[in-house]
Amino acid sequence: MAYSGTLSGAAFGKRFIRSEMIAGSNIDSPAFVTFFTFCMAVYLSIYSLEAPIRYGLFMVGKDSLILMRDGLIIAPLFFLAASQSLRLQLHAGFVVWAVIMAFHAMVLVGTVGSPEGAVYGAKVVMNLLFGFFAASLLISPGPRMTRWMALLWFLIVLGVCLEKGGMTFPWLGIKTVIGDLSVDVSKDWEITDPLAKRVAGFTRSSIAVAAILPCLTIVLLCKMKSETPKHLILKGLMALVAIASVFMTTQKGSIVALIPIAGILCVQPVRQPARLRMAFLFFLALAVFLPIWTVGVHMKHGAGVFSTESLYLRVAYTWPDAWKWILNHQMLWFGVGLGGIGGPQRLYAPDSFNPSDNIAVLLYGYFGIFAILYVGIVSVLALRPVTGSIQRVTPALGILAFAFGYGIVLSVIEDQAASLFLGAAVGVLWRETRNSIIPSEASCRTV
Repeated sequence: MAYSGTLSGAAFGKRFIRSEMIAGSNIDSPAFVTFFTFCMAVYLSIYSLEAPIRYGLFMVGKDSLILMRDGLIIAPLFFLAASQSLRLQLHAGFVVWAVIMAFHAMVLVGTVGSPEGAVYGAKVVMNLLFGFFAASLLISPGPRMTRWMALLWFLIVLGVCLEKGGMTFPWLGIKTVIGDLSVDVSKDWEITDPLAKRVAGFTRSSIAVAAILPCLTIVLLCKMKSETPKHLILKGLMALVAIASVFMTTQKGSIVALIPIAGILCVQPVRQPARLRMAFLFFLALAVFLPIWTVGVHMKHGAGVFSTESLYLRVAYTWPDAWKWILNHQMLWFGVGLGGIGGPQRLYAPDSFNPSDNIAVLLYGYFGIFAILYVGIVSVLALRPVTGSIQRVTPALGILAFAFGYGIVLSVIEDQAASLFLGAAVGVLWRETRNSIIPSEASCRTV
């Protein structure tokens, strides 16, 4: 009853999210569950339709208003932390995150002297924290949120198919400037071969499609029934459509990661968690060791979108240059610091910008040797016995495996949607791989 007034004041939120107030999030208040779920739904909608939204803002000269999107992530976290602080029940997740961010931000200031870069780096990983608290609200949503995610899935697929089919969207190739940073929207890759053309549909880029569509597909596949052959056929059809849509973006890393995970989720669920753990460990090993094993390697490659040319470019140029930047600027074994490579470089070292194009390289650039600890903790969570809901753990493992699979050739954490789902997967595993009945929330918080 303590929250009834708050909920009654948000009619839309109450109607849309009533069924989302379920166990499995790391939020201690039904009112904040409503707030987080609503902001999450709007945020994913903006991400899925970012190209037309940016085009509309571009036409009226208000490009910078797109930054209000980040408020949907920051505001819920701020108000939740403030509410818990006033009750002297601040969740340990806030404290741990703040300590980690402060330490690695100081490292960046010490190495390259850029507080702005540290702020940008914090923004990059902010979605991980939001996802951690949302947890199953995103990974195993209730009926209404599931239907909303299915609608977004359909719109993303529709946009990809329309553009691949020859439709020219008015936002194709536009460039906007947000705070001195140039931003491409639906980049025109100038590829004349229609089969090899990279398409983005309604999202900002082909990478955005390749990041969010598999995550939505994994969640939706786990929500579908597998009781009859008809159900299995429907699941298989959805998986095939998703794979075909990602194939149209020509993002090969996402295709390679999605195919085995979708295949696992389309079979009977008896051994799905074990198989997903194996996929996660396999992709993790490749993501960590490939940029190391290939140092100095020369490889033959073809030309064109579906050749190994993009892998060659990473092996020959991107990864070696990334290691060179990190080794020349790191503080001891602490890496370059929060925001030490990738997007934040555009603020303090634009001439040395390196996308890293690998999740392990990015993590080491940000956190140094501590990246081993952080990834190790995630690995332990993934491998611990399930003591809670296996229905929530299965999609979490699928998301985790996909993130590190795509992360072999992409700094997937820098993608807002992918990092949101990744944080939610970690949040679910943190909850569901310990005691299913938690007698006291005191163990989860710090005073």
